[in-house]
Amino acid sequence: MGRLYTLFRWEMNDVVKAVLLLFGILLAGLAMKQSLMAVTSNVSMFFGLLDNSALYGPSKAVHVSNSIKLMLSLDDAWMLVGFLILLLGALTFRYDRDNGVARSIYSLPYSNTEIFGVKLLSLVIYGFTMVLLPFAYVALTSYASIAGYLPDITSEFMGNALVLVAFLVLYLIGVATLVSLSSPNAFLAFMMGFAVIYAPRVTDLRNVPPDLFVNAIGKSGTTGFTPFTTQYMGWGLLVPLLLLAASWIIIRRRDVV
Repeated sequence: MGRLYTLFRWEMNDVVKAVLLLFGILLAGLAMKQSLMAVTSNVSMFFGLLDNSALYGPSKAVHVSNSIKLMLSLDDAWMLVGFLILLLGALTFRYDRDNGVARSIYSLPYSNTEIFGVKLLSLVIYGFTMVLLPFAYVALTSYASIAGYLPDITSEFMGNALVLVAFLVLYLIGVATLVSLSSPNAFLAFMMGFAVIYAPRVTDLRNVPPDLFVNAIGKSGTTGFTPFTTQYMGWGLLVPLLLLAASWIIIRRRDVV
C-alpha cells in the first residue's frame, strides 16, 4: 500500500496540474459568483445579506434556492471545467509519454493497472474538486448569515443536482482518459476530447452530454424528476465505465512511447 501511496503522492504533487486546478477553481468560482450577483441584482433585496427573520418569506427562500441551482447549471462554468478536465487528462495520461518521463515511471515496480488506477484516482479528485470546492465556497460565503438554513432551502433539489454533477464529471473524465491514451500526443488528445464534448452542442444534440446533464440540473426539485433513469444513468455511469474499460485495455497493451 505504501508503494501506491508514493505513486499517488507523486501524481498529486505535479506542479502543472496543481496550477491548472487552482486556475479552474478561481475561474469557476468567479463565474458562479457573477451569476449569483446577476440574479440578486434583479430583486429588491440582496439575499447574501439577509438576516434570519427575512427567511420567513417563502418567496425569498425560493429565490435563494433558484440562485444556488443556477450556479450548478451555469454553461460558462461547465465549459471551463470541461476544458480543464480535458487538459488534466492529457497531462495525466499522455504528457509523461511525450516528454519521456513515462519510461522512468513504467520501469518502476508497478503494474500498468496500478499506474492506471493511481492516475485515474488523481484525475477524479482533481475533477470533483474543481467543481465542488468553488460551488461550496460561493454558496456559503454569499449566504453566510443564513448558512444554517441552506440545507432546508436546498433539500428538495440538492441531492438530485449533485448526482447529475457526478454523472457529468465522470463522463468528462471518461472521455479525457480514453482520448489521452488513444492519441499520439497531448495536443491531439485535447483536440479530440474537445471535439467529442462540444460537437453535440454545435449540432444541437441536447440529449447527449454535456447539455443533457447541464439542462437536467435546472429541473432538479421539480415534481416527478429523478436522475435515476436509464438515460441519465446510462450516460453518467455505463458510458464512463465503458470508456474507462477501453482505456485500461489500451494502457495494458500499449507501449510507453
